[in-house]
Amino acid sequence: MHTDNLKKSSTMIDLKNKKILLVRNDNIGDLICTTPAIEALRKKYPNAQIDIVVNSYNYDAIHKNPFVDTVYCYTKPKHTKKLSEKLKAGLGKLKILFDIRKEKYNAVVVFRTGYSKSAELFASVAGAVHRVGVKNPKGQDGFTTHIPFSEDRHEVEFCYDCLVPFGVEPGKERPRFYIKEDLKKRYDDLQTEVVFHISARMQENKMSYEKLKTVLDLLGRPVVITAEPDDFEVAKKLAKHTPSRFIKTESFLDLGALLMRAELFITLEGGAMHLAPALGVPTMALFGKSPLERWYPWGYKNLVIQDKSKKAENIENEKIVAKVNEVLNKHSAGANEDA
Repeated sequence: MHTDNLKKSSTMIDLKNKKILLVRNDNIGDLICTTPAIEALRKKYPNAQIDIVVNSYNYDAIHKNPFVDTVYCYTKPKHTKKLSEKLKAGLGKLKILFDIRKEKYNAVVVFRTGYSKSAELFASVAGAVHRVGVKNPKGQDGFTTHIPFSEDRHEVEFCYDCLVPFGVEPGKERPRFYIKEDLKKRYDDLQTEVVFHISARMQENKMSYEKLKTVLDLLGRPVVITAEPDDFEVAKKLAKHTPSRFIKTESFLDLGALLMRAELFITLEGGAMHLAPALGVPTMALFGKSPLERWYPWGYKNLVIQDKSKKAENIENEKIVAKVNEVLNKHSAGANEDA
């Protein structure tokens, strides 16, 4: 419905052989969800110059992406501690703003579901005739085309919506994430069917140690556990008292390399939930508070489990185990057919 309304309310803007600046300066999972739309944009305009602004937190999600030309990456001053680091970050951002100004872009697209003053700054500096983004709810903004947003549309779909003014339509694109070849080899000897990421930021999306232990015991199979630093001790304890193994990954990229060895990725809601689909790994998401329609792992909505209470802790253990067995049995059956 959103796409139809956009098509009806505007004439298509042709960007053939033009310069296009994309802005996605928030979280890494959000940027992963943007990659299908970026691929579709490149298919529509193969000879256009397509550049993107990201930050040091989400840069890995666009590194080596074959559909972009230049990646402007800056560090947000608020993400630094020392005064000297803040100054360096500020100067780095200023240089990027100057570089963008010199390029004279024809169009700018800000992929943000909520209005962002910092994101619009890049659009304003670019001086483009066409500037696409969501409306500022507190007043005026500099966008020439506003994109409607609804909680019942997935982040991937919203990103496609942002490109409707330019005649871009969804195809068979998928999320993408690049893992270096040498990093992939790190886990060549790892034998595992399931990787379980036990960390989440919001309390409603978390599971207690007792809950996690019960699920792992019921699975009754070797499972590799991964976690964020705050949950390392819990992960170590689980590995000690269940048929599982904890691997402390060093980075988001390292986690990606590990996931490529798995047949199934189980995760609580968070950025890692979008990483596995971008690597082609079936992803079971155990949802808590987050809106399922907005954030389910793209391509694996059928593997999402969410309790009506919107608390991950309340998901029935038996449902989790049954879904895991269902996925692995299908995988095993498929492997036998191929053999």
